[in-house]
Amino acid sequence: MELGMYSIEIERPGVEALFAAVREYGFSRIQFDFSSVCEEQMPQVLDEGLLRNIRAAADANQIEITAVNGTFNMIHPEKSVREEGLRRLEVMAKACSTLGCSIITLCTGSRNAENMWRGHQDNGNPEAMEDLKETMSRALEIAGRYEVTLGVECEPNNCIDSAKKARELLDFFSDRHLKIIMDAANLFREREAKQENVKAVIDDAFKHLGEHICLAHGKDIKGGEGLHYTYAGNGIIDFPYFNKKLEEAGYKGSMILHGIKSETDFKKAVCFMREQSQTV
Repeated sequence: MELGMYSIEIERPGVEALFAAVREYGFSRIQFDFSSVCEEQMPQVLDEGLLRNIRAAADANQIEITAVNGTFNMIHPEKSVREEGLRRLEVMAKACSTLGCSIITLCTGSRNAENMWRGHQDNGNPEAMEDLKETMSRALEIAGRYEVTLGVECEPNNCIDSAKKARELLDFFSDRHLKIIMDAANLFREREAKQENVKAVIDDAFKHLGEHICLAHGKDIKGGEGLHYTYAGNGIIDFPYFNKKLEEAGYKGSMILHGIKSETDFKKAVCFMREQSQTV
């Protein structure tokens, strides 16, 4: 399985330097975030020259741009914010052709108006799910126009916070452009991140979602009462087991390492993943 990384977890002055560093760390895939080279994650406009430069730097370093981030708060309490997110999502979708990319990552969102990655007591309300369905419906129209796949994750602080809810969303739309990003660390809720729970949590996720995976994330989580994410090999995730489940599900894609808070940990994570028999 080819290893990739998340572009905002490394900082370099310019597109060429960024992709050269990605190659030097041993990665051949990247999940790209435009904030690595722009002021915003989802710019209102993307210059075609910039897109060509990004693609040229990727090609020169033999890096495949596997996914681009299109995360906006899909259930933000203000509709105007959701509308703006959809406008910018179309900018991302249009850019994918030049970048040679077919996956856009999404955030199913939170009623927390300040931070889409923080929880809110209203995330589980029926109204939140209805807003998600409305936003996702329009996002899928965009995906269909540009022939890209939208990838969603189970996120403990978002509207879709379990494998069961993710499957219900997939079943509701039954759209080939909507798939799952499988991140084992994100499957745990508070007070659940314990070694003895790992295989059961992974099994439940693959039971519901195994046939719908478009991308795998290699992020880890520390054992404990809270949710403390870390780099692969520094937590409780059983990656040989995770990789085995991916193989059984027929997943042929790459593993995007994520949760690397310090650049000094890149080599540790890469070495750990290469030591796993099924990621060589």
